[in-house]
Amino acid sequence: MILILGGDCSGRHAFFESLHISPEFCHTVSEADVHAFSQEENGCAPLCPQLSATCVRLASFSVVIATEMGLGIIPLEKSLRKEREQNGRLNIALAYLADCVVLMTAGIPRVIKGSLNCLQKKSRALMVFRHGATQANLEKRYAGGATDLDLCAAGKEQVLRTKDYLASYAASLSPALREQVLSPKKVYVSPMKRALQTAKTLYPEAEVRVVDSFREMDFGLFENRTADELFADDETRALYQAFVDSNAQMKCPPSEKSAGESIAQFIERTARAFTQIVSEDEADSIVVVAHGGTQMALFSQFSARPLERQSDEVSSYYGWQTVCGMFRFGEINVTNAR
Repeated sequence: MILILGGDCSGRHAFFESLHISPEFCHTVSEADVHAFSQEENGCAPLCPQLSATCVRLASFSVVIATEMGLGIIPLEKSLRKEREQNGRLNIALAYLADCVVLMTAGIPRVIKGSLNCLQKKSRALMVFRHGATQANLEKRYAGGATDLDLCAAGKEQVLRTKDYLASYAASLSPALREQVLSPKKVYVSPMKRALQTAKTLYPEAEVRVVDSFREMDFGLFENRTADELFADDETRALYQAFVDSNAQMKCPPSEKSAGESIAQFIERTARAFTQIVSEDEADSIVVVAHGGTQMALFSQFSARPLERQSDEVSSYYGWQTVCGMFRFGEINVTNAR
């Protein structure tokens, strides 16, 4: 994506016309976009651009034109200063996601990030849905790959709401991706009932391709139990405390029913399956319906712009998860496989 910045009458649109790109692949940032982004932040610390639905939606266009608010006189009114700050914060987020940023001054373009050659790169996107809630989700149980559950009533409602939201979300995507997000020919789905039921509701006409490696992480001895239950059980208390102390990096201890996995093992099997998919499927956008773990594994490994690691080594993994029934969508780099 190319971000073209500049003040009023700086030549932004004229420069866009010189690129000879169809206008349908260009989006001009509106007040509604700025408001939507500020609502996502909701007065909190700056939101990671990759986790902002507004930013990801705008970045689906080849070119985005925005007003650089830092070039004018600072207004006296507090409300106007707040609007400028919100606009500037969105510009910062978009500039982070952009492959190229062009600053226009008096009709003269100056590339301040990347290169205009980025338009020659074929971009691919990934959309990963987390299934709707099960009763185990409501009870905060470790319902992983060894616990096959149906959606509960609340989970079915979540998926229906997401389907309604998806229609409005996709309508504001670039034309190149809109149809593939709304009506994909193929959907890659975990074999677990909760994922299959979610996929059938979201995309009843799509071809379902079951991918066994997209099954949720195997929690072994912790499977289908809550944290309180694990701490209360003499058999599991010390094991679960060690798991918590390791920032969940330790392999889950085995049970009679399953071997247990570590996050690293789970990511490896999920990434291996996805690498095979992208080598065979040439679609611009790949749609997956699976689990929260699958969301985290795929985006932590394949996002074109990974989340920055904090002091916690797994922060860039857990940061990608959504609530039940929702999705992550963004550009991917398929060379990022482990």
